Amino acid sequence: MNTTQANDSWKREQDAFLLEMAPESHFFRAFDGLPDVYFFAKNRRGETLFCSSNLPQNHGMSVAELIGKTDHELTPGPLAEKYLRDDAEIYRTGKPLPPQIEICMDHVGLPSWYRTCKYPIKNREGDVIGVMGTFQPAAPDASQDPARYRLERAVQELTRNLRQFPGIDRLADSCGVSVRQFQRVFRATFGTSAKDYWMKLRIREACALLRSSGLSLAQVAAELNFYDQSSFTKHFRRHTGQTPRAYVRQASQGITS
Repeated sequence: MNTTQANDSWKREQDAFLLEMAPESHFFRAFDGLPDVYFFAKNRRGETLFCSSNLPQNHGMSVAELIGKTDHELTPGPLAEKYLRDDAEIYRTGKPLPPQIEICMDHVGLPSWYRTCKYPIKNREGDVIGVMGTFQPAAPDASQDPARYRLERAVQELTRNLRQFPGIDRLADSCGVSVRQFQRVFRATFGTSAKDYWMKLRIREACALLRSSGLSLAQVAAELNFYDQSSFTKHFRRHTGQTPRAYVRQASQGITS
C-alpha cells in the first residue's frame, strides 16, 4: 500500500471513529484536566453548545445555565462586540485566527488578560457551522501594545493593596503617564475605572476567602477592610449578583468557582 492509499485508509478510519463517538466522550473533555484552560464551541447563532467543565464556573454559573448563552449574555458591551468580530472573520475566511492576547471577564466581572485561540468548525461539505476555541490566563504582550502592557504595573499595585485604594496619582506614576492619560487608557482597556477594578479585585479575594478560609462573613469583611458587614454585602451583591451568604451556600454545593 502506498502512502496515499494509507492516508485515505486512515482518513476513513478517523471519520468512522468520530461518527461512532458519543457526544459526552468528545475530545474537548480533555480540557477538564487543565484548570486554567477554558474550551468553548458555539453555533452560527453564537450560542454556546459545548464547553469545558471549568468555563461555567468562570462565569459563576452551572453548566446547564451556560449552555445556550451568547457572548452578549455572558459579557455584555464592547468585549462581546470584539468577540463577534472575531467570529465574523472566521466565518468569512474559514480559517483560524492567530493566537492573541485579549481581555476576558471572570466570575465577578473582573477583566483579565487571556491568550485566546479560535478555530472554525466545519461540516462535511466544508461549510463553517460554528466557532470553537480556548483561552487561558496570560500577561499582555508589550510588543503588541506597550501602553496597555504598562497598565500591568497599576494592576499589580491594585492587587497588592486590597485593603486601601492606592490613589490615582500613585497608579499613574507607576505606569509613567499622566493621571488623565492613565484614566483614559485604563478605561479604554478594561472597560471600567481603576477604582471599580480595585473593588472587583477585593470581591474576587472575598470569594476565595469565603470558599476556603473558614472565616465568617464579618471576618472576611474585616480582613478586606470594608466599613462593616452591611457594606461588604452591598458591594458583593453588586459585583456577583448575589449575597455572600448565598455564594457560600452555592460554593458548598460545588456550583460556584
